[in-house]
Formats: sequence, structure tokens, C-alpha cells
Amino acid sequence: MFDQSDLDNAALCVWKEARGEGIAGMRAVAHVIFNRIGCVGFPHTLHEVIYQRNAFTSMSVSSDPEFNLEPGAGDQSNDYAKRIVAAVAAKADADPTFGAHYYANLKNSSSGWFVRNVVQNPVAHPHTVKIGSQDFYV
Repeated sequence: MFDQSDLDNAALCVWKEARGEGIAGMRAVAHVIFNRIGCVGFPHTLHEVIYQRNAFTSMSVSSDPEFNLEPGAGDQSNDYAKRIVAAVAAKADADPTFGAHYYANLKNSSSGWFVRNVVQNPVAHPHTVKIGSQDFYV
């Protein structure tokens, strides 16, 4: 269902987006990526989810400071990102986000869109869990 290139890109996205959140945060972001596939308002393929405009800015917005980063050889968090992406893709890992499609570190978020459309709209986007410094929403 997923080719190796897409799995590698998903792992890179997890590494860029959440390596500072530790294992639990990386795992949660991996689930958000896969939870979006084919859901209303989201693309139908893993590749399109990862590169959807403004979705994971570290992968799609060249002005994002993470955009050009690549993990170094032997980077343990990158190795973990690869393992967890493989497990999530194989449906071999329970989702700690309870089906979340969105997440943000609200202390550092600069997205007015996210606050207006997700955080302040709990009927459409209920808060599911807080993992590390990230809040997750359906």
C-alpha cells in the first residue's frame, strides 16, 4: 500500500516535526500523518498528506527553519522515526492520539488559522490528548 519512498518521507516528516518531543511525541505525530489519509478534507495518499500545502510546514514551506534539515548518520531519533512509521503503516501500533488529525504546541504556535478553526471549535475538532508539549485534536 505504501512504497518505501513514501515511508522514508513520512519518517523524515516525523523526525523534523517531533524529534524534540521524544519517543511519545514522535509516535503521536506519526499517527496523525496516517490518520489523515483519505479523511474528509485531507488527501488520499501518504505522499499527498505529507506534502499538503501548509500541513507539515517542515516538509512543504521553504521558509520553515526545518525545511532543509536532514538527520545525520546514526541519529537515534531518525532511527526511531523509521521504526515507528513502519509500525504505524502496518497497523501494528495503537494510536495514542485517539484518531487525531491535528496537533500543535500551543505555547509556540503562530497559526491564527489553527486557533480559530481547531482549538476554538471543539464541536468539530475535540481535543483528544496532550502528549509532551503537543495538544492533539480530531
